[in-house]
Amino acid sequence: MKSLIILKNQILYMTCILCIQVDAASSFYGRVAIDSRSISNSSSGTKTEIANNKSKFGLKGGLSLSELSETRFIYQIEYGFDPVDGKARGQDGTLQQRNTFVGLESRLGTLFAGTHDSAFKQSQLKIDLFNDLAPDIKNILHGENRPEDFIGYTTPTFQGKLSATINQIKNPLLSGKSYKSYSVNYSGDTFQAAFAVDQAMKGYDGIRVSFLHPFKNAQLGLILQQTTKLNSGDDESGGVVSFATNLNARGTLKIQYASSSMKIDSGQHATLGYDYQLKDHLKLFTFYSKLDSETNSEDKNIFSLGFEYIL
Repeated sequence: MKSLIILKNQILYMTCILCIQVDAASSFYGRVAIDSRSISNSSSGTKTEIANNKSKFGLKGGLSLSELSETRFIYQIEYGFDPVDGKARGQDGTLQQRNTFVGLESRLGTLFAGTHDSAFKQSQLKIDLFNDLAPDIKNILHGENRPEDFIGYTTPTFQGKLSATINQIKNPLLSGKSYKSYSVNYSGDTFQAAFAVDQAMKGYDGIRVSFLHPFKNAQLGLILQQTTKLNSGDDESGGVVSFATNLNARGTLKIQYASSSMKIDSGQHATLGYDYQLKDHLKLFTFYSKLDSETNSEDKNIFSLGFEYIL
């Protein structure tokens, strides 16, 4: 497992080289997302703020190593930034590392190492309609992790539909801890599904089942999840149901409900939203979100109006 440590220490060096030797297959991407929020609570009153919604930029691409074996060296460098009130340095600094990795891609699958979303997190299949916004399902469910010291492997897709991903996080020989995340994913013509397992991830074992069914101009998503807290053995369950439909060529109505006691006692999060595609790369959005809990201190009513620009 020493190779993991070596890969981690060399990521910055390799990405600097790649920035200089960018090939035709490389691409720069990014997103700027900002909203104005009104947040009310029965005990603390109402406040209004301008907030960043995980704005980011990155560079990704690959270099062909062997045309015979179709092997490619792949890489991605991604950082989050805060155009509203981020600081230049420190833990809450403006630049925060996101999915940044190097790897090999071939007929045998993809092997990669660095910092990356876990297989468990990726198994949500974009069912979370408000990902990276205030009603993100991470407020309710465990498992939305992006670990470091990461080695991942994704199998080739069987018959164009079925694949599996295996993650190994941390080096158990050095840290005394072993974190693992697995998923099996199916992507068919009529539906998508995933089954994922977390082992000892941040003190929890987890199981997640996800199902996404697209209709004509609409989609219905469902997540069912159970986690076990390792230091107590307590089991907690939760779930998410979401529905989105295109009202016209540019407008989309979104409805989502999440429920669990994993992070908030008797937590329930209901959100109604609307997206309007103003231009090809520019989207305006608004939503009303209500978070209820067993204690009034956790309750929130959020109204948001914002925009997202895709580079």
